[in-house]
Amino acid sequence: MASLGSYFGNHAGDMAIWVAPFRVGKGRFQTFTDFQAAFTGSYAFLGQHGTLAITVKLTDEKPEQSTGPCQLTLNDKTDDAAKYSIVGQKIVLTTKLNATPVDIYKNQGGTQIDNISNHNVWIGPA
Repeated sequence: MASLGSYFGNHAGDMAIWVAPFRVGKGRFQTFTDFQAAFTGSYAFLGQHGTLAITVKLTDEKPEQSTGPCQLTLNDKTDDAAKYSIVGQKIVLTTKLNATPVDIYKNQGGTQIDNISNHNVWIGPA
């Protein structure tokens, strides 16, 4: 089933951003529906400071599908021709914005996002 609530953990209120065992920032989901999730936060990690902005939009809006088109925005870049597929308990996003597919799934009450710019990020309740 392609409904984002099946693959994202808690998404209400203030969220912490973690990379490995390090809490690196905070943010909030600005939008969360069955077909669109938009998160914006800020981080400081290994001397780097910046914004983490991720938006996933399932453009086919067909919850019965297990593959289809999507729009993915990573910070200031958008791929209108990205694809999603459901693989087990994960939604996998294939995009020209990332060298490897981005995996999103529920983990420890929050949302795990793997392979985003060579990092694995956990977003969960602050």
